[in-house]
Amino acid sequence: MSAIELSGTWTGWRANKIFFFVVIIYASAALIASEYWNIPVNMRLYSEAFLLFGFSVTVTLFSIISILIMLERPPRLYPAVRNRLLVNRLPERLIVGLPVTLLLPVFFSLFTSMKGGISRIVPFYADKWLADADRMLHGGLDAWNILHPFLGQGIVTSTLNVIYNLWFIVMFVILFCVTFSVKNEKARSQYLVAFVLVWVVLGNVVAALVSSVGPAFVFPFYNDSTFEPLMNYLRTTDQTYPVWALVGQRALLADAGLDGPRLGSGISAFPSLHVAVATLNAIYLWRFGRLLRWSGIAFLVAIQLGAVHLAWHYAVDGYASILATPLIWMLAGWLSAPRRLPVTANAAG
Repeated sequence: MSAIELSGTWTGWRANKIFFFVVIIYASAALIASEYWNIPVNMRLYSEAFLLFGFSVTVTLFSIISILIMLERPPRLYPAVRNRLLVNRLPERLIVGLPVTLLLPVFFSLFTSMKGGISRIVPFYADKWLADADRMLHGGLDAWNILHPFLGQGIVTSTLNVIYNLWFIVMFVILFCVTFSVKNEKARSQYLVAFVLVWVVLGNVVAALVSSVGPAFVFPFYNDSTFEPLMNYLRTTDQTYPVWALVGQRALLADAGLDGPRLGSGISAFPSLHVAVATLNAIYLWRFGRLLRWSGIAFLVAIQLGAVHLAWHYAVDGYASILATPLIWMLAGWLSAPRRLPVTANAAG
């Protein structure tokens, strides 16, 4: 191996070592748990999806760069493109980013497999407690009832659903940008470690401890009609304005009756991962000026409102995520902090 290859390998390892450790520890624990509770695991669940996303983003970025350079009318196009990529530290970005992008599909495949097995670890039980906690916090009313006078119009519901679905795009765009960033190694490591811990701690561990399905699934799982007025409103609205949440809920319910994980499968309400990831992104974007700062906050508020109004979550699911995610961010910061070896007397002398 050449000196350049060794240097690149060391750079990639140093930039991602805490992320690697956390994912490896999680993968080991998940595989042990899957054996113990007989949870089916598919390690390649997201391979094609990530390959397609990575290809699409790469083509889009290179197209934008090429168009911008062509508008500058350089004497020779390809050298100009190469120089622009070198100026933007493309080789270093690839060295630190590609190992993460190769590991993420495996991580998400394990996560989805374990999420689908939550009811095998702890059967769903906590929905009544969560609904009661919601009412206690909201003056004896379900949170959706409080929001309904403001959000309960077809065009508002449909628009909120569009924003809620944009969560996937926003999450992956920010994750992609952070993964290939090279300006602030500490912030990059902190974000990636926090991202994994949010999914693992909140999406698997806490979700299993507080095993719940959410308002949309209370009737099929418990034969409880408490949230049928909200579901009936969403179904009626869907006849005029599209409410894609209903499609997703039907798909999740169908997947729950099958053996083995599917892309995006697994039912779990507490805490809300949508809100947790939106909170994490708001924390990360806070440093980048007013536009991104307040865009992150506004998106978080919209996701919390959508989670309740579209019957995915109890309000307390989001509240818990908003409170827990900053703690995870601080833990990730501590894990990512540079460690200095103590200087011995002999070394000092």
